Amino acid sequence: MAFPDDALDDDERLVLHGRPHWRLCLWPAAVLVLLTALAGFGAAVVRLQTWAPYAWALLAAVAALAALRWSVLPILRWRCSHLVVTNHRFLVREGVVGRDGLDVPVDRIDAVRVRSTVAGRVLGYGTLLLDVAGERLRFADVPAVERVQARLHREIGRLAETRRTAERERQHTALRGHADAAVRGRMAEPPQRGSTEEPRAVPERNPNDRVKPR
Repeated sequence: MAFPDDALDDDERLVLHGRPHWRLCLWPAAVLVLLTALAGFGAAVVRLQTWAPYAWALLAAVAALAALRWSVLPILRWRCSHLVVTNHRFLVREGVVGRDGLDVPVDRIDAVRVRSTVAGRVLGYGTLLLDVAGERLRFADVPAVERVQARLHREIGRLAETRRTAERERQHTALRGHADAAVRGRMAEPPQRGSTEEPRAVPERNPNDRVKPR
């Protein structure tokens, strides 16, 4: 079952999608094999009895109920579980009929840690630890946990850089607005007035006029 796109916001982009590690299906598969073997063995034991058809029906009903409870439902629960990383959130969705969900905003994640045992390193799974607002969230059986950690670190850094760029742009816009306001204010000021006395007219002198000697 793919992760539904309608669970994402309009500006949200899917970065990584996965499910819990497949090892969670090993025990349900083993139970199914064991139940099949036991039912077959029981049917073979009572095959010579006159009431064998009734015993077979009872064995089939018990085996079917046990397989549904300890094999089919766990595999369906694993199949319907989602681990999702987007450019804004880390999402967990679980459940077949009733759905449980957890959303962790990327900008609220303080630290991302991983833990892997020897078997986890061999099979490719581990535990993801998220420090969110002073609280530690633990997610077990995460496949390729180092890859999930790297993607989360990348999205955290990208979101932080986007916010720094937006903050610098906001500061630049504010400074430009202050400068424009100062220029408009100087342009709106009335011109400075000098002396109120009008300048005296200087009589024009004819170049042909000569100063007569006394």
